[in-house]
Amino acid sequence: MRSIGISTLRRLGNIINEAIDEMEGVYATAEMPLPSLDAPFNPADPAEALLQTTIVEGATLNIMAAASQLSATVASPVVSALHASQAYHISACLRAASEVNVVEVLREAGPAGLHANEIAALSKTDPLLLARILRLLAIHNIFREVKPNVFANNRISSVLDKGKPSKALFENRDNRLTGTSGLAALVECFADHNMKGVAMLADTMLHPKEGELGFNRAYCTTESLWDWLHRPENVYQLQRFDIGFNWSDLPAGSVLVDVGGGIGHISLAIAQKNPGLRVIVQDLEDTIKDSKIYWNENLPSHVESRMVDFQVHDFYTAQPVLNAAVFMLRHIIHDWSDELVVKILRHLRDAAQPTTKLVVIDKILVSAARVPDPGEEAIPGSIRPSAQAPLLPNWGVGKAEVYYHDVSMHCILGGVERTLEQFVEVLAKGGWKLSRCLGDESHCGNSS
Repeated sequence: MRSIGISTLRRLGNIINEAIDEMEGVYATAEMPLPSLDAPFNPADPAEALLQTTIVEGATLNIMAAASQLSATVASPVVSALHASQAYHISACLRAASEVNVVEVLREAGPAGLHANEIAALSKTDPLLLARILRLLAIHNIFREVKPNVFANNRISSVLDKGKPSKALFENRDNRLTGTSGLAALVECFADHNMKGVAMLADTMLHPKEGELGFNRAYCTTESLWDWLHRPENVYQLQRFDIGFNWSDLPAGSVLVDVGGGIGHISLAIAQKNPGLRVIVQDLEDTIKDSKIYWNENLPSHVESRMVDFQVHDFYTAQPVLNAAVFMLRHIIHDWSDELVVKILRHLRDAAQPTTKLVVIDKILVSAARVPDPGEEAIPGSIRPSAQAPLLPNWGVGKAEVYYHDVSMHCILGGVERTLEQFVEVLAKGGWKLSRCLGDESHCGNSS
């Protein structure tokens, strides 16, 4: 045997064992058991809060990364490649289960579960096919097969619960996602538009057409996703689709412009904690109508005192607000190519005062390779922890979500999840300087 191979296996195993010791220590001190995979997720369980502690979060990342790398090291590479090529089955089956409200039906059935025949009867779908779908998910630890063809929720499946009676979901499909946490809607969207668009990735690379994305080819349209979603026949899809900055340092009366802010739920949360802040929510006309309703329902005092304004605005046109303390772009930049982002940033720069700050809330993509420490030249807050060897320095699959998003952004919108260097470059082209990074996903660029 090659000693280096055994050494790597042992090191990965040791990382897992050490992480388990850390987690068990935290739970033993608290005299609580770790939440069970077999039981539905309960956000009110005090044991859940322990999973958010720094020690347990770090241990969790190490376990996820080491377990994945250990499996990849010992498994047949042929089997691994074949499994990877068929991972789309998980996405498709997860969406199917959510669309026919399996989670809610099983929640009402309780821990004993329900036979596939009874689950399928409510949605008038094929019970044999539904059992096969749920079984595939169960072998990936989503749902539980408690007896042959009898399924129950578990920790993972239960987070997709829309929180409504199953009867109401079946009777009013158009509004089944309204008033929910949004997680089921997000999962369905990822497993629908994103999966179909990403399926065309190789096609658009090998046979490119000017301006055509994977989304365009999948849906046989020349429209952008945003224009397509606003078609009258796509109302349901639009509905489904649809911080680290010290705001208290801003003087009372300072203006926050929530650019492309949707209904303004983030700026509303900021205003709730900083009532002296004036807010301007900017978006397209249909969205602004919804934004007014949302603010009237959730922060009427800000509306009544005229501390919030709503503007129909296209961020590819000149920015009308010239006295802003802060322009905020939350999950906007990753939707667009560098060329289009520069246009957005330039309009904001032209309207900025010398003291205006730009807050960009987005993910930072980190290389899977180890890079030298930049030392004193590093942008404050930009240095991220690195996983210990032999783990991938970015924790690999432990933080895979942003890498999934990156490919989806390309195929669906022509956008990109950017590395720190890419943020610096695109901000500079737009007239801004990245001065510091805050938290896991926030960027604050000062005007230059």
